[in-house]
Amino acid sequence: MIKIRVIPLSNSVKNQYDTIFKVASHSFTNALIQITDLPCDEYELVSSEIFSPGKDVKLMDILLKGPNGYINIEFHKQPLSKPILDRDFEYVVNCYLFYGETIDQKIVVIDDDRKSVEKIEITPNLHYFGDYYYVSDIDGQEVLNIIKNKIKLNQHLSEYELYIFSILPLTKHNCNDKELIRQLCNLTSKLNISDEYKEAISLIQIVLVELFISDYDEKQHLYKVIRMSSTFIENYENELKNQIKREKERADNAELCNNDLEILIKELAQDRDINDANLSKTSFNRLMTILSKI
Repeated sequence: MIKIRVIPLSNSVKNQYDTIFKVASHSFTNALIQITDLPCDEYELVSSEIFSPGKDVKLMDILLKGPNGYINIEFHKQPLSKPILDRDFEYVVNCYLFYGETIDQKIVVIDDDRKSVEKIEITPNLHYFGDYYYVSDIDGQEVLNIIKNKIKLNQHLSEYELYIFSILPLTKHNCNDKELIRQLCNLTSKLNISDEYKEAISLIQIVLVELFISDYDEKQHLYKVIRMSSTFIENYENELKNQIKREKERADNAELCNNDLEILIKELAQDRDINDANLSKTSFNRLMTILSKI
């Protein structure tokens, strides 16, 4: 059996990205790769988006750049319909025609009870086949019961238990998906594990909330709970807010300086000394002060 475990992200990986969702998507992809036979090479997450093509239907589109080229991973809760597989084929063709890039497309599906559309007909002699991967048949409910008992006894979790906890909504369980997400978010801070692992699990939970929770207010509440379990997420978001604030202040200062400069130019145009190509000492000092702020 392949050893599966939660993989914390290094600072070098986290620093590649400019949003917390991209960091979370990288962590989620790490988890996803381990319960499928997807390639596990080193990679950079280029983009990740969540779509809602139908009522209570969500899919996640993840584009990775690895040593052997680009990989597109589509994550689906529900089985694939023909329009979605049509879209996948069109995406692969367009990437090749317009960008000259060959995309290795992988489709991950949780629901293997209902059959996904396996292929679409391009011509009578040419078909496009979906490259499907199904989440392993894991009894998440049993593991969750063990973890709850260990929390009561303040016991350490095994690597396997910790990993299953991080992706529990993707496994076999008896809970309502939304209720399960709420439980997991609230249990994370109670686990007897290092902050590094709490951070990794919290990042995965950001994506799970996006996939399973639709109500905006509930999402915001769960994000607050997740932030309480991870100092990294809280610090990252605070730094992002500070960066936005600094950029706004710089933009405001630049606008004020431009206004001051316009006023000074008008004054200089009326200054008699300007005809002699000489600035008064006061005007010169004002000009240098304005320029230093731009």
